[in-house]
Amino acid sequence: MIWWKMLQMHFMIMYLANLIKIFIRGSIMNFKGAVSSFLVIGLLFSGCSAIQNSNHAKQTSGSQDIAQVIDFPSNKYPETAAHIKDAIANGKTDICTIDRNGAAERRKQSLANVPTKKGYDRDEYPMAMCKEGGKGADIRHIKPADNRGAGSYIGNKVEKLPDGAKVKIVVK
Repeated sequence: MIWWKMLQMHFMIMYLANLIKIFIRGSIMNFKGAVSSFLVIGLLFSGCSAIQNSNHAKQTSGSQDIAQVIDFPSNKYPETAAHIKDAIANGKTDICTIDRNGAAERRKQSLANVPTKKGYDRDEYPMAMCKEGGKGADIRHIKPADNRGAGSYIGNKVEKLPDGAKVKIVVK
């Protein structure tokens, strides 16, 4: 919000002006107190700014550059959404590094010891298109329409992103 940035700037300018006044008057003790106040206020405002910008991708593992946040709609694909949410809650990452070329091999690894079930797809999370997928992925049997619709939804969202791009999956 622009008004919040303007308010932050106003307070920072006021504190800077007071620092200059104190410095000109020559009171070292007041100057030290003003500097520490200035630093505390600066930290508070930068913290508020970080809270305000909560749309920016929050990373779960290290300082990763997230190319896109995908808001996954649980109302459209409830079974897949529940699977992703549960897998993340149980320790799987919410970050996907796109690697389309390795998808077939990772799918083979993740589904290797999971039997098929008539009328259901085997959904994997992290997805096979993600470097994080493959052996150890969480697998759940879900209805084909839900699974394939979800796959199409994600595929459309990442279609223009190159391999190596990182996306964050957020179940809404």
